[in-house]
Amino acid sequence: MNTKAIPNHAAPRILALSALLIAGALGQAQAQSSDNSIRAGHVPGEGTSYPLSPNASNITPGDTRSVIAPTPPAPDVGPDAGVQQYLTAANVALAAGQTGTADTALEDAETRILTRSVPQNAGNMPSSDPVVAQIEQARDDIGSNNKAGAAQAINQILASNAPELAE
Repeated sequence: MNTKAIPNHAAPRILALSALLIAGALGQAQAQSSDNSIRAGHVPGEGTSYPLSPNASNITPGDTRSVIAPTPPAPDVGPDAGVQQYLTAANVALAAGQTGTADTALEDAETRILTRSVPQNAGNMPSSDPVVAQIEQARDDIGSNNKAGAAQAINQILASNAPELAE
């Protein structure tokens, strides 16, 4: 093996070039780590969870392709929205082809209805509320790619003047 010593006058240039290359690599790594689509150590419930998709998935066995469902965009309603606002947002999202957002809005409407006072021994009893059943039907329709059926179920609820719509 034939080796040569590096001349003393070249060492500072090599060090400077090495530092420049390392700084460039670190800069690129820093740019990648500030990319919001990559979040190592994401804490569920805090910030945005990736991947994002406006399409529904993991509602029914037929539309489940992964154990991890993409996060849909949130419905366009305020933090104090009621059942009617969530159902209207679901209709708007469905019309725009955003089935994931529609499903999320339906889940939120259902949660608003199910957030209720019940006797202590009835906490595990399923709701017998017909509006909850219609919302479940709309969600099943979305999961089965039956957008027309989902829209019909949502419109039936909105036209019903059900007391839940006032909540």
